[in-house]
Amino acid sequence: MMQWFLRVAALGLAWAVAQPLPASAQQVVQERVDLSIVKQIRDEGLTRSRVDSLARYMTDVIGARLTNSPANRRANQWAAETFRGWGLANVQVEPWDSAFGRGWERLSVSARVVAPFPLDLTADVQGWSGSTRGTITCPVVALEISDTADLAKYEGKARGACILRGPPGEVSPEFDPAPRRTPVERLLEPAEQRGGGGPSPEQMERFRAAQATNAAIARWLRRQGPAAVLQASQWNYGILRTGGHPDGRTARDSVYNPTPALVVSKEQYGRVWRNAMAGTPVRLELNVRTRFVDGDRRGANVLAEIPGTDKADEVVMLGAHYDSWHSGSGATDNGAGSAVMMEAIRILKALDLPLRRTVRVALWSGEEQGLIGSRAWVRMHRSELPKISAYVNLDNGTGKIRGIWDQSNSAAIPIFEQILFPFRDLGVVAVRHGNTGGTDHLAFDAAGVPGFNFIQDPIEYGIRTHHSNMDVYDALVIDDLKQAATVIAWTVHQLANRDEMMPRKATGTATP
Repeated sequence: MMQWFLRVAALGLAWAVAQPLPASAQQVVQERVDLSIVKQIRDEGLTRSRVDSLARYMTDVIGARLTNSPANRRANQWAAETFRGWGLANVQVEPWDSAFGRGWERLSVSARVVAPFPLDLTADVQGWSGSTRGTITCPVVALEISDTADLAKYEGKARGACILRGPPGEVSPEFDPAPRRTPVERLLEPAEQRGGGGPSPEQMERFRAAQATNAAIARWLRRQGPAAVLQASQWNYGILRTGGHPDGRTARDSVYNPTPALVVSKEQYGRVWRNAMAGTPVRLELNVRTRFVDGDRRGANVLAEIPGTDKADEVVMLGAHYDSWHSGSGATDNGAGSAVMMEAIRILKALDLPLRRTVRVALWSGEEQGLIGSRAWVRMHRSELPKISAYVNLDNGTGKIRGIWDQSNSAAIPIFEQILFPFRDLGVVAVRHGNTGGTDHLAFDAAGVPGFNFIQDPIEYGIRTHHSNMDVYDALVIDDLKQAATVIAWTVHQLANRDEMMPRKATGTATP
């Protein structure tokens, strides 16, 4: 199969190189693709992979890696030691140039209904929540608020109570299961068929109004002094989709310990909500233990390099965010991407392939709080940016790579088409024109550095694992991660050895 594919790939590349391209793409007509190196990388990445052991240690031993938590710091040291063990150069755990705030970790959470029936609740605390004072019992008060004027009717009723923060969402059967693999025709359809761009002005107006209402409710609750605040998970089937406490930023920046805020399974929350709304008295028993960690309030990123040869002052970067939320073990978001990037640079180092440019791997923290770690690095290393040829990123779950977005840098399309062609038999078929957002390549794109994020199969990322307690090792598809690491190792090898740096977009065209 491999020998047949290499012959077909060679013919395809010869055909592609022979085709006329627009004048703007003339510089990339002659991409050099050495299929013997493709074979070496495929062999190392697919038959001698270490991505499974990397992902397992990251998730099963270290566990969730909330930014600046004790586990995040342990993960940083483990990654640095691993890179040194592989013989990488310039390994460092580099603090940011600005404070993130206090670290935090969840120690234990227990929640149950004691009246009108006994029921152990599937629940977890939100990040940067405070603790209860041991085990407490509290009456349930359900808030049904459409705007801030409704707060008056609950005045004085919340003190010492367990507050239900609004009704649960709808629980309905999954009549039309979401696809786990992306059909080829979907990958190859014109970008404009994939839906519109950003939200409409009306949607943004509703979003800002909802934000203002939520902020007002949070301020009101702080004055009222409830024992705890509970809300329903966004997802069905007992899956807890957690995040940060509404007062989490304040808690990080000060010594304030917020009221415990919990997420409860949607189905159980609905049962409690319906009783409370019907006037049936409901009491809960809670015990929440969390810990704030003072000391160094800066986050940190982990970096390591393979030095280049004749173009060593130029750099190709590959990276993924290393931090996670706390309720699972950060497997698909984004232990998968982190393990893949570690494995990709291991492949290049193990094969000792010549690299003209320096290759630098980065594991970011603070992504979940707004790309803080990667943006800090870009800010701290601004003088180096003109010499960074490209940054490539992986952050959409465990699915195998199906292509890459050009991030509206159309001059990159013919380059990536030729680089990725030898992996069509592994499902890599699309170089898409357009943007994808929400992750660390945006920090580079905004600074004028060509930044790209790979396209992945969705698997169960957006419906089961993203930010949830189901984001654990068992959700990883190891063969997909092997494919991804192999594709990225090859891509980085090619970018590091091009005669020219990757073309940059016109000034002022960075993704918002």
